[in-house]
Amino acid sequence: MTDSTWLNRDHQLIPGKELFRSERRFHLLAYTASHSQLLMRSVGQPDEPGEPETTIDLLFKPAAVVKISTGYRGLAIRCATAAESEQVKADHAGMSFGRDDRVFVLESQGESDYVVAMAVGWTEGVLGRTQQSFFNDFYPARPIIWPSQPLFGVDAGLNIASAQELIDALLAENPTIRRERHRHVYVVMTRVIRPEGPDVTGAGIFLTRADAEDAQAVITAKSVDCWIEELPIAL
Repeated sequence: MTDSTWLNRDHQLIPGKELFRSERRFHLLAYTASHSQLLMRSVGQPDEPGEPETTIDLLFKPAAVVKISTGYRGLAIRCATAAESEQVKADHAGMSFGRDDRVFVLESQGESDYVVAMAVGWTEGVLGRTQQSFFNDFYPARPIIWPSQPLFGVDAGLNIASAQELIDALLAENPTIRRERHRHVYVVMTRVIRPEGPDVTGAGIFLTRADAEDAQAVITAKSVDCWIEELPIAL
């Protein structure tokens, strides 16, 4: 189960109104130039005693101006007062702001930051093991690809593993030995019937069957024909 809130209406965003408060730690997770999305997260650790079970993803969209820290211990978000909003926009006089650009004040441990955006929203729940965020879900569109980043669109690619990390993950012992051993990876395959014929695509490759099955369950729930194929990789 997830709990979601999305705020972008005048009656929801009253000047001075507190919108969100949590005593948890939050960090900057991702930004994408596509729709100027800014994502912050409080990480859930359901397997750790005493730690929060749920993850909270907090999204500003589209973010026109950003003045934030990379991390917060406790976080409150409120709509700026009229005076605060005027001051922030005056500090960025070179920008053209629209009627729907609101100033959101971020407060933590006596310090204040802000984001100018049209909307803010958050989702709290247990994030799936292979799920990148609550704001980049799998969709049965074309091409059918498992989401590999927290937000859709152009980003910095900071979560792409290096070739060395992949080698380490596959437990390669010596690059000079004969490739007499192998290891399987698990490819999640999909089939969609389109007017021009069936479209069969590899949606994602996973190092364990458990992760592949986690992705398969999400894809199948979208009424897409989906199965797992094992692919041997020579080591």
